[in-house]
Amino acid sequence: RLGYLWAILEPGLQVIFFLIIFGAVMKRAIPGMDYSLFLINGMLPFFMFMRSATRSLSAVESNTGLFSYRSVKPIDALIARTALESAIYFIVYIFFSGVLLWLGIEISFSNIPFLVFCWFLLFIFSIGFSLIMMVIGDLSEEVGKFIGAIFFIFYLMSGIIYSIHIIPVQYQGYFLWNPIIHCLETMRHAVSPTYSADHVSILYFIKSLIGILFLGLLLYRVSEKRMLTTK
Repeated sequence: RLGYLWAILEPGLQVIFFLIIFGAVMKRAIPGMDYSLFLINGMLPFFMFMRSATRSLSAVESNTGLFSYRSVKPIDALIARTALESAIYFIVYIFFSGVLLWLGIEISFSNIPFLVFCWFLLFIFSIGFSLIMMVIGDLSEEVGKFIGAIFFIFYLMSGIIYSIHIIPVQYQGYFLWNPIIHCLETMRHAVSPTYSADHVSILYFIKSLIGILFLGLLLYRVSEKRMLTTK
């Protein structure tokens, strides 16, 4: 009901909550970066990715009327939705970054072009992942009941509220299979160069992006005709 305002309220409330609960501890556990800046550079990109993926589950059913126009395909609706989510959360990201600057928290501007590039990569990754979710959601409406729980686990495994630095070295490798961590940690390093990102690789994220996008396009290519003829 709050519409686009919720895009500001949800991460804002979560940031305040985690600052109250973990702020004092994380200030010592996360070297080289303010914890509020750490959270903003984790939550907002992840929310953009998550919203794009979860909304794509019902992309075919929600846009059935548009498909009466022969030039409009399910992938068009998905790309438009993902682009909208990306634009919303990027604007909200700029808003929160401005608030942090106003509060006196230091943010580096030397790597802004690379930061925008990371956002773009995450946008492409979201399209590929959302294509997979759209095909799965069209096959089974019941799957949506499990996606929320899966994304909650994904949220905990993506280093949103904690740094990968605090994970014991012998277990870090398991977490680093997750490509989202590599993107988020790289973004954090871009706005705070003193924050170490030696343990992650943006190249790994790009390789994962290519794989996910290829798989998503392949599944969509196989399923497009059925999506249009069964609705």
